[in-house]
Amino acid sequence: MIASLTVALPAIAQGQRAADPVTVGPGRIVCNAAFCEMGSSARPKQRVRVIVSNLPFDEIHRLRKCTGVAKPCIVTIQGTQQGDALKLMATGISWQNDQGQD
Repeated sequence: MIASLTVALPAIAQGQRAADPVTVGPGRIVCNAAFCEMGSSARPKQRVRVIVSNLPFDEIHRLRKCTGVAKPCIVTIQGTQQGDALKLMATGISWQNDQGQD
């Protein structure tokens, strides 16, 4: 029983390692009520899904105005990858234009 426990510990420790920080952008971001995506509409398989729940409320509210209908919102996102290169948990955002301002 002890031998199986020591074998399992390295696997758990590897799974809990923090992901390296990633920066994506600048690029156009489009959001709906459920999620945001960055990338080209011409290449949908290369769009990055951005999870914005860790951003400040004011930034999330501003992103919800980036629907893709009005002037494009151009941002750079800082965060960590979530499982694959096309999912990103946002920890910071830099706006390249004033879109989404009240």
